[in-house]
Amino acid sequence: VEACAELTDRERTIIARRRLTSTPTTLSALGDELGLSKERVRQLETQAMKIEEHTSELRHRTISYA
Repeated sequence: VEACAELTDRERTIIARRRLTSTPTTLSALGDELGLSKERVRQLETQAMKIEEHTSELRHRTISYA
């Protein structure tokens, strides 16, 4: 949840619709809904996942050293 705070609304929407549902929305469908190409949706998804991983690593390091 904390990692999501670092994401834009668009990135949160993409992650939620692609990864947090039992039937993920396709890149094409999300692109149509958001007015983006499916390649741009893929790029934003990848970027959001990297942000979440980085935030998670930082949180883990902070907890480990506390």
